[in-house]
Amino acid sequence: MTEPPDDNLDHYALGFYAPGKGLRREDCPYAEGTQAHAQWMAGYDAAMKAGEGA
Repeated sequence: MTEPPDDNLDHYALGFYAPGKGLRREDCPYAEGTQAHAQWMAGYDAAMKAGEGA
């Protein structure tokens, strides 16, 4: 790999829009226990409360 991965991803936003794309909570692409996982889950849960994925 010649370039480092993009660490500037907005994991919260990716989680927030996941339900609208048909992804389930179990489909989180990040390893449990990481900051990215926590942010993705928080975004996903916020979307569900807002009715985005309901």
